[in-house]
Amino acid sequence: MRVAWLAIATFLASLLISGGPSSTLAMDSNGRYFALGVGSRSCADYLKYSEKRLENFSEEQYAIADKIIEHWVAGFVTAHNFYVTDTYDVVGTVTIDQLQERIEKYCRANPNKRVAEAMVAIAQDLHKNRIRVDPSSKSAPQK
Repeated sequence: MRVAWLAIATFLASLLISGGPSSTLAMDSNGRYFALGVGSRSCADYLKYSEKRLENFSEEQYAIADKIIEHWVAGFVTAHNFYVTDTYDVVGTVTIDQLQERIEKYCRANPNKRVAEAMVAIAQDLHKNRIRVDPSSKSAPQK
């Protein structure tokens, strides 16, 4: 049941923070929005995790955390693909490992930001090379 709740929370978080080049992002007048799960964590926390500097964290816990982060990122990207116009796949050939490397790079440069902000910046950067939807085609674009 805990896994199902985590999956639902991850999906909802990705819906709340999906972004892309748009003037209609769902945030308040101060540019704030609510993020759940991994996205709510600071970049400083993400770096501690990625450098395996968390106190009392076993190898098994790191392995579980890896999957949680991987699924959170996948949920974010899926929501982005669903909600951003003319986008079939924003990441194209970029792998999950490469996305995590980009998160780490962003977080090193912005330790006081949140992981959600890192993903928004990465999605905006990837947007120009996204795989687009062809409205005249009945089938999905090929990767």
